[in-house]
Amino acid sequence: MSASREKKLRQDLAAQGVTDPKLIREAEEKAKARKTNTLYGIIAALFVLVAAAVLVYNSGVLQRGKTAVVIDGEKYTAAQVNYYYMSRKNSILNSGYATYYGLDSSKSMDSQIVSDTAKMFLQITDESEMTWDEYLRNDAIRTLTVRAKAAKLAEENGMGADDHTQEEIDATMDEIAAYAKQNGYSTKEYLKLVFGSTMTVSTFKQMAELDDVSSHYMQHYQEDLTYTDSDLESYYAANKDSFDVAAYEYIYFKGTANSTTDSEGNTVEPTDEENAAAKELAAANAAAALERYKNGEDLKTIAESYDNATYYSQDAGSKGSGALADWLFDSARQSGDCDVVDSDPNTYVILFHSVGRQTYNTVDVRHILFQPDTTDLDTESETYDADLQARRDEAKAKAEDALAQWKAGDATEDSFAALANELSEDGGSNTNGGLYTEVYKGQMVTEFNDWCFAEGRKTGDTGIVFNENTGYHVMYFVGEDTPYWKVEVRKELTENDFSAWVDGLYDSAEITQDDAGMQYVG
Repeated sequence: MSASREKKLRQDLAAQGVTDPKLIREAEEKAKARKTNTLYGIIAALFVLVAAAVLVYNSGVLQRGKTAVVIDGEKYTAAQVNYYYMSRKNSILNSGYATYYGLDSSKSMDSQIVSDTAKMFLQITDESEMTWDEYLRNDAIRTLTVRAKAAKLAEENGMGADDHTQEEIDATMDEIAAYAKQNGYSTKEYLKLVFGSTMTVSTFKQMAELDDVSSHYMQHYQEDLTYTDSDLESYYAANKDSFDVAAYEYIYFKGTANSTTDSEGNTVEPTDEENAAAKELAAANAAAALERYKNGEDLKTIAESYDNATYYSQDAGSKGSGALADWLFDSARQSGDCDVVDSDPNTYVILFHSVGRQTYNTVDVRHILFQPDTTDLDTESETYDADLQARRDEAKAKAEDALAQWKAGDATEDSFAALANELSEDGGSNTNGGLYTEVYKGQMVTEFNDWCFAEGRKTGDTGIVFNENTGYHVMYFVGEDTPYWKVEVRKELTENDFSAWVDGLYDSAEITQDDAGMQYVG
């Protein structure tokens, strides 16, 4: 306490009749205590305010409401942009390719550069150097823009949010709540964990609705794209290399020496001299093999005579690049042509059969799937094989019972479809009668494929096929469908036109970023 303040205090005490020095000192100490308590109170109040501010900041309250981007005059917050930023980031990190892309999840996104490999696989056309944070921000804004414009078109065309939309959102929220609880989080905490501190339950629901409405409209737009046979023919003629396939056989002669192992088990790579000798031998063997073919032997038999040779046969090889592709897809090529083709350091003897589009018909088929339930089996158990077989036998019995039930009823395609909706464990087709349309060769698992394309297959055929990974399929053959080349061409045309439409949505938008909100994105 200053001398002037002490003098003033004594004067006040004297005026109150207090003259005892002890009482005066006690009064002075109390005055000091009041001052200290007041000071501490002020400091404590400031601390509470700072702590509250930190809590508010960490909660995302301040950030989530900040405008991050304006799209066609509509404001979108940091939380809304972050929804797509984090969705994309999590998708990439959980894809299994993050390390291949050179992305380290332990480091910040703005400290890592997007590699050329990542650009190639993620179809990033911007060749300039960019950080992962820049890529994710740009991708988030693009996605939000496209979704917002598609949702607006949906509203304009009477396809906005409805009861079904709410049902899907409710189902999604139930799944998230269950998963969050399973992992020890509330729904609110889990959403923040996945989408960042700006995310709230209400914002998530809002974005889920945007996604649902826009995705349904985008799917509707894509499915409405139709093409005439003339359209398909014209596109095929202009892009034959994309659709034509070759049928051929060949013998591959390896033109490099094999590595060896020394006495200590170390790998010893071949020398240049050894590789040169292997290359020379491949060329010599290929020349001899060609002569043997011309003398009437088949390539498969010829290949068995050489240690450095391997025989291959291809019914529908797509055009690639290199010496083999150049030879095969030469317009002058005739069926039965056979020659030696050098592809340094290897050499080939190749026999040409044909090149053209795939004209075979795709097929429509229905199936009822029964999968053995193995989720509770212990793969380390001594009885695992027996237990697995028992589960498979149960699934097989269900399949046989289902087929017998169908045969005992109307035994029509409609009755099969009804049974598929009731019994099938295939989540992809158990709501549309187990139907798959325009199935092409190689699309399904081997056993499924072989049954569909078996020679003599006809409408109404039924059967049961087993695949060790998928289970037992009760099959019903509906019939043949569109030639495969048309399916391919239509698919590519659809993808191109749909992509152009999506690009148009983005390109036509007026987009302004606001640093006030964008600083909280990511």
